[in-house]
Amino acid sequence: MRRVAVLLILLAAASSARASEGVYLTLDGGYALWNGKSTMKSRLATQVGDGAGACGTTGAGNATLLVDCQLKDSGLFGLHLGYNIGGHVGIEGGIAVVPWSLFANDRGGVGLMGLAVRWFPLQGLVKPTRMFDFSLLGGMDYFLMGANGTIPAGQSDPLPNSGRGLDGMAFEFGATFELYPARWISLGLTPRLYALHALRYFTDYNNRDKGGQIPLDGNIGGNLLSLALSVTFHFEPLPE
Repeated sequence: MRRVAVLLILLAAASSARASEGVYLTLDGGYALWNGKSTMKSRLATQVGDGAGACGTTGAGNATLLVDCQLKDSGLFGLHLGYNIGGHVGIEGGIAVVPWSLFANDRGGVGLMGLAVRWFPLQGLVKPTRMFDFSLLGGMDYFLMGANGTIPAGQSDPLPNSGRGLDGMAFEFGATFELYPARWISLGLTPRLYALHALRYFTDYNNRDKGGQIPLDGNIGGNLLSLALSVTFHFEPLPE
């Protein structure tokens, strides 16, 4: 009952609670899924060699070693800092990470960093005393993906020269649905798509700057689909 009472008090205090002018800081937490892996493997195999290899072989042309053996669905964590202009448009910089097997020898992950623009279509159309909001987002990121390697059955350490990776650009698209318990805080749900455009393939991720890389001539495809819960803190400009 106490929790319900606190929630009702916060809702009662949320008059004019919706996106408005000012700085905002968002913390994200959710889950990300790899999509288009079969396309990635076939296109990567076309460029670098045989895609029919197995997890226990380490040839540079073994596209299976990256796509089937090292890319894993996992949790997503993000941080975004932006500025909302008049409640209509937000411009934000953000970082996101998708780590997996953090405490294992075959750990890996994806990091993304870039800029995005949000549009709040309800501004001016729905009464300003609403306690909810909705925004569409689009942006561009640099991404870096890498794994520590593949561990054969019965062993504890990764095979030498088996850590694969990619880096390049990613285009992100998504939407956020928000509820405002108070004017200074909102709780959101964000489905997001990161469409990857890899520029380099790392045959040895841990030595990627020492010759362990192959430039890619064309997009190999692949994307990350994520669903995240968020909390956003809103800081309105100080009065003049």
